Amino acid sequence: MVYDYVITLKKSDYKFVDQVSLLMLFFAVAVFSYSYYMHPKTGVHYLIFVALVLLTSLFSFLKKSRTRSAYFRWPLLIAAVGWLALHNIWMAILFAAAGLLERQVKFPQEIGFSENEIAFNSFPKRKLQWNEVSNAVIKDGLITIDQKNNRLFQKEIDSGVSPAVEKEFNEFCKRQLDKGLTDKQELTVDR
Repeated sequence: MVYDYVITLKKSDYKFVDQVSLLMLFFAVAVFSYSYYMHPKTGVHYLIFVALVLLTSLFSFLKKSRTRSAYFRWPLLIAAVGWLALHNIWMAILFAAAGLLERQVKFPQEIGFSENEIAFNSFPKRKLQWNEVSNAVIKDGLITIDQKNNRLFQKEIDSGVSPAVEKEFNEFCKRQLDKGLTDKQELTVDR
């Protein structure tokens, strides 16, 4: 769907997600190292998994120092394969799921506004119809969406919005909200 406005929210701190990923990777490296220690002649592939996990994690840390965000997807997926080599299917599934979901969790949160709906690209996806909203406005670098069920969504937006664009957006939202009221009034009159 094409949206008339797409608002990018300010990135939150993913320190907790990174810490969980690192804890999982540390656990995997410890188990793979122990497996190699117990079977040094036949368990060389465990040592390879340790090296691959450590190298890809190091690459993620170097990337984090430049871009301020680290993705541990590849180390987690490599560790998942390592767990398969240890014949531990459940840990392999856990690590593969963590590796696949990490990118989605860290994806910049955006809100799309169209004439029909308001869509959040969060996980899981969420959509609001205009008739569920009592107000939507950008003011002082904050987006506020007030729902009719008394839920309030308010977040800081990523970059500064010019006063002209802010006014244009607020007028767009007001038109959509007024249109919903007009449609509701027409239904009442027709009955």
